[in-house]
Amino acid sequence: MRIDFAEDFSIDGLFILKESTKVCAAGEQSLIIRTHNAVSDPAVLQSIQSVEKTKDSIQLYFADDRNEYSYTVEFIKSTNGVLVKIKVDAPRPIWLVEWKLNGFDFDEVLVPALGGQSISKDMPQGSSLSYKYPFWWNSQFVIGKTTNGGLIFRSEDKSNELKLLRVSKTKKNFEITFGQEAAAPLNSNHLEYEFFIEAFEGDWKRGVNIHKKWMKENFNLVDYKKHPHYPEWMENINFILEPWGARKGTKAHHTFDQIVDRLHDWKKLHDPNQTLLYLPGYAQNGVDSNAPNYDPSEQCGGPEKFKVLVDTAHRLGYKVMIHTNILAMTFVHPLYEEYKKFTTTDPWGRELTWGLDIDGDWLPEPFFAYMNPGYNEWGDLMTKVLGDLINKYKLDAVFVDQTLLAFNNNRGPNFIQGMHDHIKRLQEEFPRVLFAGEGINERVLPRLPVVQIHGIDSIAEVHGMDDRVQWRNVHPISSYLFGDYTKFMAHLLTKHTSDPMFKLQEESYAKLNVIPSLSLYSYEQEMDTPETRKMIERAKRLNKE
Repeated sequence: MRIDFAEDFSIDGLFILKESTKVCAAGEQSLIIRTHNAVSDPAVLQSIQSVEKTKDSIQLYFADDRNEYSYTVEFIKSTNGVLVKIKVDAPRPIWLVEWKLNGFDFDEVLVPALGGQSISKDMPQGSSLSYKYPFWWNSQFVIGKTTNGGLIFRSEDKSNELKLLRVSKTKKNFEITFGQEAAAPLNSNHLEYEFFIEAFEGDWKRGVNIHKKWMKENFNLVDYKKHPHYPEWMENINFILEPWGARKGTKAHHTFDQIVDRLHDWKKLHDPNQTLLYLPGYAQNGVDSNAPNYDPSEQCGGPEKFKVLVDTAHRLGYKVMIHTNILAMTFVHPLYEEYKKFTTTDPWGRELTWGLDIDGDWLPEPFFAYMNPGYNEWGDLMTKVLGDLINKYKLDAVFVDQTLLAFNNNRGPNFIQGMHDHIKRLQEEFPRVLFAGEGINERVLPRLPVVQIHGIDSIAEVHGMDDRVQWRNVHPISSYLFGDYTKFMAHLLTKHTSDPMFKLQEESYAKLNVIPSLSLYSYEQEMDTPETRKMIERAKRLNKE
């Protein structure tokens, strides 16, 4: 790779050798500094004050007119490209720094976010997409693809610090923003970070392999089949049967007796030994109701009927997985006041919660608090709660929702490390139980041999089905990156086969090699449909591939 600078030190040309493919012309770089109390009124630095050059590096110094905000960016020759080092100073504590460069003539940009995304050059001018690492942006790199190769922008950061990626379209070309968030608490006026810009030739997988090799070595990854907490029975599973249970304020989707009926009917369509019975809404008044109390719902039939359901499922050959949340505690839970001090905070010290907009005013009403999984006290409680259920009902698996969350908390244990360690503790306490998570990122990847993937969200709004755009498509970059280390199954909110969005959703899951799921949101919804039978045929091929 070669970078040519113009007289004003804009990027005159960035080339991928050996065919000298020019992927950036007239590239303008700038830096945005967002301080802790002026996040929406940032300083934007574009004026170069001085330049230092050596044989293998060039360092540019930028500052504002009053010399309050400044940064240096150093481009250093590396083995496969360029190492970019950034140092920033501000008059107040820094929250977020964003380095951006425009002028990239890529055919598409590939992002390991959600289920994996491809952003084509048809992205409209003025459009911009933002991704936070490691929450939705699941691995710290992005690829710009050309006909014969491409560029990979990537970081080799083993810390738990958050990062930001923006992909924008300016004029006819792409703009890439690579940002870094300061670790909370926000009390430093100085921030440093670095990343690589490297070239590769050929298929996009060759670009992914550059980071995949580093990721495997630095996060101690193993093939999911060799994971100590991946049960042998999971290797037979190729279908998820997902009948929903209780729901708030109205009658249940299914009673436990009705789910038993479903099990007998499903046996006529597909082998129960290859089916994982997944039970969202089996507890209390529905998903997350009174969490972390996960006692079986009285609305659905209560503990006795639930035991009959699980025992029947086991007798027929099914494995059973309940739905729980890794860190939810509702405000009405009897232990909330005692555990409130363990609530996760943001960088400004605000307590973080999950809410639902019940009255349509765009302001979510509070539903539950996010507990910091790094606190041992939270681990003690969850071990007791889940252990009682596992032992009483002989459960095979527990789904722990929201394991992909990643917060920059300003008090208590580090949230991201805490998530990793909390899951590890549960696995070690119950070594024969499968713990599956929601989504995946390289920080929790070592812990989760089975996950739900957000395949449909890569082509629509997050957790939604609206605003489909033709220039953003699902791409197997994430399944290729993570697929050796975890097994993918369909997301909790998968549509029923009668839904207008089902076809698009199933096409996405098939492309990503995801275990199919039949979600049943009422006892009246049909199971035996042509679409279901097509999913079953795809499921049978999964075990052969």
